[in-house]
Amino acid sequence: MIRPPRLRAGDTVRLVAPSGPVPRAELDAGIAALGDRYRLRFDGRLFESEGFLAGPDEHRLAELDAALRDTEARAIVMARGGHGLLRLLPFLDPALLRAAPKPVVGFSDGTALLAFAARAGVAAIHGPVVTQLGRLPADDRSALGRLLEDPAPGLLCEGLTLLVPGRARGPLLGGNLEVFSRLLGTPHLPDLGGAVLVLEDLGERPYRVDRLITHLDLCGVFGAVAGVVVGDFSGCVEPEATRGSMPTAEEVLCERLGRLAIPVATGAPVGHGARNRALPYGTLVDLDSRSGTLTAVEGVVS
Repeated sequence: MIRPPRLRAGDTVRLVAPSGPVPRAELDAGIAALGDRYRLRFDGRLFESEGFLAGPDEHRLAELDAALRDTEARAIVMARGGHGLLRLLPFLDPALLRAAPKPVVGFSDGTALLAFAARAGVAAIHGPVVTQLGRLPADDRSALGRLLEDPAPGLLCEGLTLLVPGRARGPLLGGNLEVFSRLLGTPHLPDLGGAVLVLEDLGERPYRVDRLITHLDLCGVFGAVAGVVVGDFSGCVEPEATRGSMPTAEEVLCERLGRLAIPVATGAPVGHGARNRALPYGTLVDLDSRSGTLTAVEGVVS
């Protein structure tokens, strides 16, 4: 795994919108949080909108391709998630990222881009998009800065809830459950052997969470990975009329993952909720579900 050069104050960071349309007010708040440390670069295509996409595929691909080729940019940060990155995957060249290695930062729909980076062999960051940065606590913003600038290993999360006891070490992969599941059976899925899988999602009803987790199980994912870390499943609830008689998403996750023969911990402050702690993607982490900790064995940058 290539660990890109560490960032320093004043370095250029490229902002891209390869998924959904970018709300200007939320972007401005995120730019205020990120721009006091780095020099941000983006073009007018960042604000395009076409239905549920931030512009036509050709424009979003050109924007992302230019960011990958930019030798001055030291990192690429997604402006927001949404939908649409899967449409671009077949046209992205991993050689571009290897030629000018830089950490890609994103989550949610960005799971597809993080998987691209992992397959390219370049360390990335599962972390906040720019439109989320302005409303996150200072600790989570600082955690992103540490991963971008500090090559040292260290504690990522503590206070996780034990579901299946044990300890696992492997590259951290996964991401948004819905998007990650769409990579199965495609050439864009990273090698999951021995990985620690992080999972989060937004707005999926509990029966769909059950279906998605079962799909991963049927595809052999939980036989390949070494451990699982469950993040936030925001808004994953039944409609009010049926809510009382149905299991919650948390109950579904505990029932489906609690039977696994690998370490599983829940409660990671990762996802679409009030918290989104940045995590290294593709590099080694250590999960100790008994102590409730997730620790980076190596940094994202060098």
